[in-house]
Amino acid sequence: MLSLATLSIITAAYFSTFAGKEAAPENDSDNYVTVSKRDLTQSVTATGVIKPEVGAEVNVGAQVSGVVRRLYVEIGSKVKKNQLLALIDPNIYQSKADEARAQKESAAVEEKYARRNLGRYAALFRQKFISKQQFDADSQKVELARAKAHQAQAVYDFAILQLKYTRILSPINGVVANVATQEGETVAASFTAPTFVTIIDLSRLELWAYVDETDIGKIEKGQRVTFFVDTYPGETFGGTVKTIFPDALVQNNVVNYIVVVTVENRRGFFLRPRMDVTANIFTEYKKGVVAVPKRAVQFDESGRKYVHLLINGKPEKKYITTGISDEKYYEVVSGLSDSEKVIVN
Repeated sequence: MLSLATLSIITAAYFSTFAGKEAAPENDSDNYVTVSKRDLTQSVTATGVIKPEVGAEVNVGAQVSGVVRRLYVEIGSKVKKNQLLALIDPNIYQSKADEARAQKESAAVEEKYARRNLGRYAALFRQKFISKQQFDADSQKVELARAKAHQAQAVYDFAILQLKYTRILSPINGVVANVATQEGETVAASFTAPTFVTIIDLSRLELWAYVDETDIGKIEKGQRVTFFVDTYPGETFGGTVKTIFPDALVQNNVVNYIVVVTVENRRGFFLRPRMDVTANIFTEYKKGVVAVPKRAVQFDESGRKYVHLLINGKPEKKYITTGISDEKYYEVVSGLSDSEKVIVN
């Protein structure tokens, strides 16, 4: 245990050290760093969410009415483009197609007969056995038969199309996210096609980052982005700024702008829509600039930045001008040069 006299000597030595100029730290790397050049990248941090790209989420519906005879998929089913998803009872549409085919064939026979008669009447007209008025009437019959045949063909094509629509096919590759009907239900197709299933192509995802209005001026198309999701702690994913929404998103009087980012470098990890994201958008990159650790920089009353240099074992205050910064370092535009020693403690 120290005596009172010993404590008095230690206290006096302590205050004599700090009474005048600021005391210098010990000359070791824990108390100072040597200013050097390094590469700096400045970024904007934003929260966001994973979303399907435009066209990557599709509500598949029915274009004809009828009873759902078969449903071939369920939630979670992987499907390919043009794969059969459901079947609407085709009997009534098959009957209409058969009827339309018969009408088409009948109209074709009538047109053929009318053309044959017109050939005979043309020969009689040239020999002046019939009048021009009668010949024109026979020519009109041919035109009417041709129009009737075209109409029958159109009715048949529509009937075949309706029959085709009884087979509900997948328009994209993807995974079934929702099933909105069941076998045996009757669907009624009117102006809005009833939804059968919702399909999402999980290979076509993008990130919507919500950037504050104070930072949106720094964001440009093509900038590099890194982000992470809560599902995979410690894993970082990459992307690129694809577009910036021109209009703002205002929530609770907070103004944000949506920055759309491509999703790249998944490295086998399974990302899903609606996952929350924290993103870093890299807005500026400088190579080989003079940099100083942020923990060495202090601010005076007016907000000016300064550091303490270690000169001849003593601290010396030096004001600096900074440029870009990352999480740990400031770029020093003026006030310091590399190889100088800066106190960090």
